Amino acid sequence: MESTASFTTNPIFIHSSPNILLPFKNLPPKSKFFRQRRRRPLLIVSASQTPNPDDFPPPNLSTSLRRGYERVLTKFTESLKRETGFDLRNAYAKADEAWRKADVKLEQFRRHLVPAFIDWNQMKRWKDVKNWEPNRIGISILYAFVVMVSCQRIFMAFRAPRLEKNKRELTEAFMEALIPEPTASNVRKFRKSVWRKSMPKGLKMKKFIEGPNGSVVRDISYVGEDAWDDDPEPPQEKMVQIISSDVTLRADEKKELMEGLGISEMSRASCTWRERLKIWNELLAKDKLTEQLESSNAKYAVEFDMKEVENSLLRDVINKVTDNNGARALWIAKRWWRYRPKLPYTYFLQKLDCSEVAAVVFTEDLKRLYVTMKDGFPVEYVVDIPLDPFLFEMISSAGVEVDLLQQRQIHYFLKVLIVFIPGLILLWFIREALMLLHITSKRFLYKKYNQLFDMAYAENFILPIGTGSETKSMQKEVIMGGDVWDLLDELMIYMGNPMQYYEKEVTFVRGVLLSGPPGTGKTLFARTLAKESGMPFVFASGAEFTDSEKSGAARINEMFSIARRNAPSFVFVDEIDAIAGRHAIQDPRRRSTFNALIAQLDGEKQKTGVDRFSLRQAVIFICATNRPDELDIEFVRPGRIDRRLYIGLPDAEQRVQIFGVHSAGKHLAEDVDFRKLVFRTVGYSGADIRNLVNEAGIMSVRKGHTMIYQQDIVDVLDKQLLEGMGVLLTEEEQQKCEASVSFEKKRYLAVHEAGHILLAHLFPRFDWHAFSQLLPGGKETAISVFYPREDMVDQGYTTFGYMQMQMVVAHGGRCAERVIFGDDISDGGRDDLEKITKIAREMVISPRNSRLGLTALTKRVGLADPPDNPEGGLIKYRWDNPHVVPAEMTLEVSELFSREIARYIEETEELAIKGLNDNRHILDMIIERLLEKSRITGLEVEEKMKGMSPLMFEDFVKPFQINADEEGPLPCNDRVRYQPLDIYPAPLHRC
Repeated sequence: MESTASFTTNPIFIHSSPNILLPFKNLPPKSKFFRQRRRRPLLIVSASQTPNPDDFPPPNLSTSLRRGYERVLTKFTESLKRETGFDLRNAYAKADEAWRKADVKLEQFRRHLVPAFIDWNQMKRWKDVKNWEPNRIGISILYAFVVMVSCQRIFMAFRAPRLEKNKRELTEAFMEALIPEPTASNVRKFRKSVWRKSMPKGLKMKKFIEGPNGSVVRDISYVGEDAWDDDPEPPQEKMVQIISSDVTLRADEKKELMEGLGISEMSRASCTWRERLKIWNELLAKDKLTEQLESSNAKYAVEFDMKEVENSLLRDVINKVTDNNGARALWIAKRWWRYRPKLPYTYFLQKLDCSEVAAVVFTEDLKRLYVTMKDGFPVEYVVDIPLDPFLFEMISSAGVEVDLLQQRQIHYFLKVLIVFIPGLILLWFIREALMLLHITSKRFLYKKYNQLFDMAYAENFILPIGTGSETKSMQKEVIMGGDVWDLLDELMIYMGNPMQYYEKEVTFVRGVLLSGPPGTGKTLFARTLAKESGMPFVFASGAEFTDSEKSGAARINEMFSIARRNAPSFVFVDEIDAIAGRHAIQDPRRRSTFNALIAQLDGEKQKTGVDRFSLRQAVIFICATNRPDELDIEFVRPGRIDRRLYIGLPDAEQRVQIFGVHSAGKHLAEDVDFRKLVFRTVGYSGADIRNLVNEAGIMSVRKGHTMIYQQDIVDVLDKQLLEGMGVLLTEEEQQKCEASVSFEKKRYLAVHEAGHILLAHLFPRFDWHAFSQLLPGGKETAISVFYPREDMVDQGYTTFGYMQMQMVVAHGGRCAERVIFGDDISDGGRDDLEKITKIAREMVISPRNSRLGLTALTKRVGLADPPDNPEGGLIKYRWDNPHVVPAEMTLEVSELFSREIARYIEETEELAIKGLNDNRHILDMIIERLLEKSRITGLEVEEKMKGMSPLMFEDFVKPFQINADEEGPLPCNDRVRYQPLDIYPAPLHRC
């Protein structure tokens, strides 16, 4: 039975195919999409009976494949659009459009650009050198570069075969020299080298072969028996070497001689390195197979030279430790006291296989390991190891850091001493306990009774609750100089053990005088001493001895009596100048108090030399004053006051620490940085800084802040400054006053103040600029606040260069008006002129003046001239002193005096004008800032000037420098050399 099958497409797909095929007609025939689809064609075959073959002729195979492909693609396009919303038809259209544009560009390039390029490169155009365009010169350089590169490539292509041949010849020669002949001696040498690399020196292994009958035969050829011994050269190889090195024999004669002697060694000339390498591989394979076959019948005997094996392993550890400069071993050595649990050796090997070990430190005797794990608890262990030759190889293969611990051998006598130290310490404690028991047994009840009596009836007596070690230290809360704490330590050492001074026959300090400005911490030091010492402390004020009902002498005697009964103790008297001052002792009542104090101090001094046990009754007298120069000379003589300690104002670093101590516990914001404001606290004491912090807290509460911000501290500093000037306006009132002032007036003030600000910032070491403000307190003026630097305050005198800088800055206001407005300047600089004239007079009478420095230009009225003091100030007299008047001068000296004043004023004015003109852009910036905000700070000016390239002045304060490394005579500074007076009568005097 036959059946007829025809391949047709479904009529439904036939009617829908034209619409689907429409986008594909315009695709390029070499599209990537078609290439991918052609790799895996989709075949759809459907069978149906055809009623009339003439109406529907059977299609061929290609038509069926194409229609099936269109059907699948149609479904894929509809599914993609339904699922993702992406229409492939638009993509195909865009791709077709891009293809057409590319075709147009290609056709344009072929028809227009290529002919134009060929025409541009015609030889006749290149020959016309005079009419070359600039681009033709560049193209010619490019062509020359391409030609050079092409020639180089061609040259390298010609040289490549020769270089390749040289490489091959060099490789062949190297391999010929590298691969030795596979002789029996060379094979044995190779086995020995392998053994030496894998085994430590001192380990020998003998091999025995067990026969079928049970007999054991020793294998002499086994290399483990004599691997570290060099084999003697075989006679056969020696004979070959002798024949080969004989130059009198020809090659055929050498070959004939070797054959006659029966030498069958392989020659390098007759065998290449590849053949030798093949023979080597065969020999090694045979040896490996032989060892495997003999392993069942082989027995080994191992011999150890323990000392040699230890030395070999130690060399391996030293040569192969991790290159970390012994950091791991040093860390282990410093922590020798730390407890480390022991880890079994087998468990350590398991951890090593699991890569859990981070570092290993060998001891010097190779009997112990300090192991550090990567994680876990604990991290460090101790492992006792046997003498394992393969341990270091396993540690190295695991990638563990290795180090070696160098142990120092403790001397025998030192070991004995370490054993006896605990016993000696115990005996010393027993001795001290017996001595204290003997001393205190007689005084204990009496002293306790006196202490209770003093606490009940005495005033100003402090009995400590605990010892000094139990008391919390106050040194972190009290910021003072290093000398203060040195004295405190010295007093603590003496009070702790005064016997050491008695044994050396040394009399310790009995009186200490603390001096310094108010608020620097004199009383605070005494409180710290009382708290840190943990000893009884008697304190009083100098005013109490004059205002109390009891007489001052009686109170002095009572105070020292209480201190002696509770000795060792301290006696502190504040404001000692009230009873020991030169003017105070003129009062009869105070005179008696002073005599009683002197008697107590002298009696305490005499009492210390009675016996050794009186040292236990040591009393140290401490007093404080703000005016040490007014104390009576009888009081401050040595033997009564043995130590004088000056507690000065804190420096910048100490002020920052004091601020941190006083602000601890207060809520400070993150923007608080006292280091930016420390220059505004020059001359502040610790009490002033504490008051500043407290006022800042009040200011923050007034503003409704939850924390203290930087601006609150700035506002307090400004408030304290402006209150001293009589300015008490609020911020709203300040704004109203500024609005009522005309713009012209405000502009004059801004220009004037900007001149001062700019010139002050042009000097490297001028005073710190805090801020400048227009119309402070509603007054039609301006203010600039400057603070002196720390070094200027510390040195205690004014330098000549500093006075010059003061004059230049004082000229800034009037000179800025002249630069901006011309000669039409205001009269607002009268204060500046007075300051300039005063400074100029000071500079004229200064010793730095080369013309009038040594001339007597001033004298004192009604007072004797003080003697010259080499440590005094730079200028002996001041013009603002009411007792200083000009001295008697001739007309010529007076004229020179006037000319010198004018010269200093004119020089500084010219310098000010030059600085303002050179930095006019910065001057305009400061003026605009003042007009906009009415206020500018020194930090803002410094920040703005960093990016504006200012032309700075030279440092006038910098001293004359001498280079000690230079040879020859020392340089001479001509500026400080005095010159004869340049005096002559003025024209006015000649008439």
